[in-house]
Amino acid sequence: MKLAIKLILVGLLVASCGGSDDSNNNPPEETEKELGAFNLVFPENNLICTEGEDNGTDGVSIELQWSASTNATSYELEITNQENNSTDKRTITTTSFAVGLPKGTQFSWSVTAILGSKTLTSDSWNFYSEGTSTENFAPFPAEISVSDNGDGSVSVSWIGEDLDDDLSTYDVYIGTSGNLELILENTTNINTNYNITAGEQYIARVVSKDSNNNTSTSETYFTF
Repeated sequence: MKLAIKLILVGLLVASCGGSDDSNNNPPEETEKELGAFNLVFPENNLICTEGEDNGTDGVSIELQWSASTNATSYELEITNQENNSTDKRTITTTSFAVGLPKGTQFSWSVTAILGSKTLTSDSWNFYSEGTSTENFAPFPAEISVSDNGDGSVSVSWIGEDLDDDLSTYDVYIGTSGNLELILENTTNINTNYNITAGEQYIARVVSKDSNNNTSTSETYFTF
């Protein structure tokens, strides 16, 4: 009888010391952070920026602004002078930055949100700095888009803008690096089709022209 009681006690001890289901006690796995979508705010796209602070006879300070990207730890601001094709890049932690620019000059700009090795880049916007003394504006670089037709060809489209509304024609080049082909010359069309080889990288270049012989050039790379 004593032996039976001892066996029962041992069984109870083993049961009480057995492993418990701690699945509900484990901390939840941390969700990997992603960058949130954001937009450029100011200066507005394809307009003359009439706001700014003079910093000399030929210069103006303009504060570029954009909305916040969720989880971003910093931003890379890229500004390109379209007249001499020079580019200025700055890494900052705020959503605005005042930059000194020459007056009466065309610029394009974009912002890249950064989170560790992850990046997310905004659209590219254009503007003229204030103080422009001429009414003869060069066209803004055309916005180019490419879509797959699903039959071994792509559709290339472009949209041009000009402040004085005298945009006249386009020259369109498409091809591989070092082998661009003039597809359309002095055209008023805004799209064309082009046959491609799958997996190969191509370039689409659009030269916008106005009636005063001013030009601007834009490019995009694509692979399907």
